Amino acid sequence: MKRYALPLAAALLSSSSLTAFAQGEKVPPVDFLTWPAAKYQHYYETSSYIADGWRELGLEVNLNPEPFPNPMLGKWFSEHDFDVVMSVLSGAPYRMEPDFFTNAQFNSAHSAPGDWNVGEFADERVDELGEKQLAIYDADARRDVILELQEVLYDLQPEAVIGSAISTTAINTDNLEIPGYVPAPDGLRSIWNQLEMVSLTGQAVKMGQTIDQASFNPLAANIAEDFNNLSLIYDRLIELGPDGKPRNRLASNIKIVDETTIDVTLREGHTFSDGNPLTAEDVKFSFDYFKEWEAAYYKKYLEHLDEVIIQDDGTIRFKLTEAYAPFILHTLGQVFIVPKHVWGSVIEDTGISKPQEFRNTNPIGSGPYSLNYWKEGQEIYFTRRADHFMKPKSDLLFVIFGSAEVVGAALKKGDIDVSLQPLVPTVVGEFEAQENLKIFRTYPNGYMSARYKASGEVFKHKALRQAATAAIPYEKIVDEVLGGDATRSASSIVPINAFWHNDSLPLPEYDIEKAKKILVDAGFTWDENGALHFPE
Repeated sequence: MKRYALPLAAALLSSSSLTAFAQGEKVPPVDFLTWPAAKYQHYYETSSYIADGWRELGLEVNLNPEPFPNPMLGKWFSEHDFDVVMSVLSGAPYRMEPDFFTNAQFNSAHSAPGDWNVGEFADERVDELGEKQLAIYDADARRDVILELQEVLYDLQPEAVIGSAISTTAINTDNLEIPGYVPAPDGLRSIWNQLEMVSLTGQAVKMGQTIDQASFNPLAANIAEDFNNLSLIYDRLIELGPDGKPRNRLASNIKIVDETTIDVTLREGHTFSDGNPLTAEDVKFSFDYFKEWEAAYYKKYLEHLDEVIIQDDGTIRFKLTEAYAPFILHTLGQVFIVPKHVWGSVIEDTGISKPQEFRNTNPIGSGPYSLNYWKEGQEIYFTRRADHFMKPKSDLLFVIFGSAEVVGAALKKGDIDVSLQPLVPTVVGEFEAQENLKIFRTYPNGYMSARYKASGEVFKHKALRQAATAAIPYEKIVDEVLGGDATRSASSIVPINAFWHNDSLPLPEYDIEKAKKILVDAGFTWDENGALHFPE
């Protein structure tokens, strides 16, 4: 077997001498799935900075920007077609539940297409801790397990956590006021803030964004923007408040009878938008229907649900297969209640093979808004329901633009009232200086990371994942790409979610010498051209 003296490594490592290892196969080019620069400049630039750091390790890195949502989402969540993906998971109140950013994303049981373990990461200790915390209803006892789980993930590095970009959005105060604004992980996108928006023009509140609705079918939806708009049309039993705690919505009371039995009392006198009453039958039907047809997003949240029983006209009992602590937030707080009189016969009425295929362009829901019209790629108009118990103050018009820059320009001109698209960091100062623009900085519980495909040829090696994590210029990304508007985190549960965040973990830092030493100690080598090779 041919042996090399590692000239590149010797030049860059501080150690005075290196042991030569047998040369293994050359590490293949890294396929880095990322976001398109036109609409998501700072996401793309972050991935570019990461790629530059990895090239210093002797890796060949190919950035692969794909249009979002499709085909990027398909490659990301369904096909797992990448070596590493620039993962950006937005903040939302229901994601304050600690299972979402730990067990749900890294348990090996969640590696199927469409599930959250997109990197197909597998480790027995992670699976064990992840399953253990699900059965603990006591928050303090559960917290101990969640903290330990974060420590294990920190060591194994299934992803390199970059941090949370502070989301900066804005409104034009000539056209809009939000007297009841509340800080929330999703900022102006929060339903609690959209309900409070008051148009000063007498027209619908115009909100600019760059992503169109992918689907109005609750069983087929899979991106945050889809769920945000569906929550305007459909009610849930509870709605998570901006603090991440449950608030009753269709439910008037929730009672934990025992660790596998939960009773929900239903709000009285509520109707769907077509005038039909919402009943306990609709609630039972919805949960049974989503489970029966294996709605992809909800599958993991419904797998612990054994049976839904109607106790009486106003009480529904949920029986679980086992104790499942996230059931309140993740299941009752996310499943939309759909009308049985519409969905019960949708397959027979339309001739489709499964309900996920239903276009549902005239949705009937019980939520605070009704869909007035949808011009695909252009506009989505929601009409407020004055009789709804959540009492929205204005109609909402979502306008779809081609880029964040165009959204910002429309806001400055007064053509729209709200920029839901985060402002490009380099223009925030300019917007702050304009008197009729009000800036909102949101500290989300979401985060950015480089998610490795741990089952793939490149990043199945723990040492390479650790070295790649140490070769990322974190401070340069925060300062130069994000304009300083970001918070760092060592964990996927970020500091804003303080109760569950493990603050004992040191922040990863850029250290190319450390990265190369990790590789050398693991038996990686470099050839005479500086290309990285696997251990023999």
